[in-house]
Amino acid sequence: MDRFIEKIVGLGVPGVMLLVSMSMTGLYGAAAITAGLALLGPGGMLGGIATLLVAGAITAGLTEYGFDALFREVIKKLYAKGETKESLARKIKRGPWSRKLKAKALSDLRKLN
Repeated sequence: MDRFIEKIVGLGVPGVMLLVSMSMTGLYGAAAITAGLALLGPGGMLGGIATLLVAGAITAGLTEYGFDALFREVIKKLYAKGETKESLARKIKRGPWSRKLKAKALSDLRKLN
């Protein structure tokens, strides 16, 4: 079992995501992998693979820079690509985040030039 756990740990967060989604299927073997991947993302198995790749990239960024820095930079990039402060503020207010995070994001948004 230790070798198996080491393989999952080597995959990081995406490995845990796949393990959980596979366990939700109630299936075993290749069928569990296929169904688990299909559960993870839109577009079936390929969407699940894409979701795992994105999760890996986000996890790497969070580990290196922290959540606040990434969140702030995403807001800056969206603004630089033509989003207005008003549209970003609406999206932030509608988002599924805590009040504290929304207040921080709106504060960061107001500081943009």
